[in-house]
Amino acid sequence: MKNIQFENDILVIPDTFNKLKIIESDGEKFLKGEVDIIDNEGKVWDVYQVEIRSSEEYPFRFPKLFEKGDAFPKIVDWHVYEFDDKSCCVDVTPNEILICKKGLNVLEYIQRFAIPYLANQTYRKREGYYLYGEYSHGIMGRVEFYQSKLKAQNLLQLIQMIALILKGYNPYRTSICPFCHKSKFRRCHKNVFVELQDVSWILSQDIEVLHQLYSRFPDFKLPNI
Repeated sequence: MKNIQFENDILVIPDTFNKLKIIESDGEKFLKGEVDIIDNEGKVWDVYQVEIRSSEEYPFRFPKLFEKGDAFPKIVDWHVYEFDDKSCCVDVTPNEILICKKGLNVLEYIQRFAIPYLANQTYRKREGYYLYGEYSHGIMGRVEFYQSKLKAQNLLQLIQMIALILKGYNPYRTSICPFCHKSKFRRCHKNVFVELQDVSWILSQDIEVLHQLYSRFPDFKLPNI
């Protein structure tokens, strides 16, 4: 899909990544070429054949990264959108939206997210697991993300927190946090509540799934993140 800002932003990429070239096909410009995975000593561990194309919401969502050399399986377990367009799943959707809240250009995306994603794939190919950890797939990955932010004691409390976020919970500045009961809310959960309000449309979908999960597994253990 043609995105003028994306096409302008990629003009500088070959200056930094000389193995990536600007290609035009069907009226759309995108990046195609190789990305090297290099350690701090300059050793090249892997070379990936990639394409980087605009997403519909760029720069407020990540560009789309495609690994084109069959370097790893294009399946969910390897963090690829197996049942969609086979693009790489670089992060969970809520975190991606928060990262891109003020816009994220292609160069930042490659340096901060695409290369670490590919480096993590290299590590898994060699060692059998991801060096930097990973979120699970689907709703469970988002549960892990929410828990990393909210630090709920159990699933029911996580649901209660999300419900208050959706209601725009904002008590008096002297109010004690209703979850930790030790400090004032503004010094405890307020900042993350405000942050997650930016992904309220995802929360409103996920809370229904969490209610179903709780009804079936009331003793479900949240990840210790």
